[in-house]
Amino acid sequence: MKQLSILAACVFTLVSVKHAQSQQLTKYVDPFLGTGGHGHTYPGAVVPFGMVQLSPDNGTEGWDWCSGYHYSSDSIAGFSHTHLNGTGIGDWCDISMQPLIDTNQVNERFIKYAFSHQQESAKPGYYQVQFKNGINCELTATERCGFHRYQFPGKTQWIRIDLGFHINWDKTTAASIQVVDDYTISGYRYSTGWAKNQRIYFTARFNHKIRYYRFINTQTSKDRNAQGTDVKLLIAFDAPDQTITVQTGLSTVDESKAAQALQEIGTDSFEQIVIKAANKWEKELQKVRITTNDKAFATRFYTALYRTCLAPSLYSDADGKYRNQDNRVLQMPNGQPRYTIFSLWDTFRALNPLFTITQPQRVPEFINSMLQFYRDNGLL
Repeated sequence: MKQLSILAACVFTLVSVKHAQSQQLTKYVDPFLGTGGHGHTYPGAVVPFGMVQLSPDNGTEGWDWCSGYHYSSDSIAGFSHTHLNGTGIGDWCDISMQPLIDTNQVNERFIKYAFSHQQESAKPGYYQVQFKNGINCELTATERCGFHRYQFPGKTQWIRIDLGFHINWDKTTAASIQVVDDYTISGYRYSTGWAKNQRIYFTARFNHKIRYYRFINTQTSKDRNAQGTDVKLLIAFDAPDQTITVQTGLSTVDESKAAQALQEIGTDSFEQIVIKAANKWEKELQKVRITTNDKAFATRFYTALYRTCLAPSLYSDADGKYRNQDNRVLQMPNGQPRYTIFSLWDTFRALNPLFTITQPQRVPEFINSMLQFYRDNGLL
């Protein structure tokens, strides 16, 4: 009863009687809570309401893998840039990347590497895992960009980009990938599933020069470009420091807008983006402060509060442009953001009323996104 009254007080009045503004609240967030059982959550890197949810995928079919990841798994098949949180149906997992120790399984549907949860960690805006083969993987994110950092044990570093990667109800309908220059690739993935016509465009930038590349499972290919419903790209590097970083911008409009999204990272280092992501989460969590000496309760509470800021997620570019379901490129009035993944049948009872308290500036943007969807598609 005491905990219930504390919860009610902080949700409806947002009053703090003990904790100072300067106390760090992100330390109470455990992104692994909900990744077991039937929680259907993911542990990866994301910022509040971001378009990018960069997270590991186990490469396992089944209802408990709606988010791509389940805590019972002991292997990872790659890291993709979009994920659903807490849903009852699986989708997304767009633009999958897997660092490779060798090329022995390069033609397989999934290349799964074993790991231990003792070698895995996560906090708001950051995820890390070390495979048993020695590759250490770190992820962070901005609103529209994913930032990977892979440390390899060998002299040659391999990465496979898999646009055919899919699980459960999702399926690639068309994909294209292009080697733009020695440091950049771009492309798109069209898919069907829960969303019948989803289109994601990307541009990815590497910190080291591409030494070698090869397309896999192509239906058509020409020089530096390939297409297919299961197209993959194998890339090799010879990095002296054995560390490869990948910065991936996303857009629903086209590859050039995805490249513009990379401006969110700019010249910042991986560590700087981790800090910026943590600061964004701290700002959100500081909106609700509770009084309790029970650290386990504080962890449950702030992890739940953290989860309330994962959806809706951004759908538009920084200028408000987005691609509609009938493939038209439109723009929100005055460049305001467009959001998606409202899942109103799940959220209308509690989450949406909570937003009127915790997200007063975003609520008009959410409502305008719903109204714009009606204008675009004739239904709400």
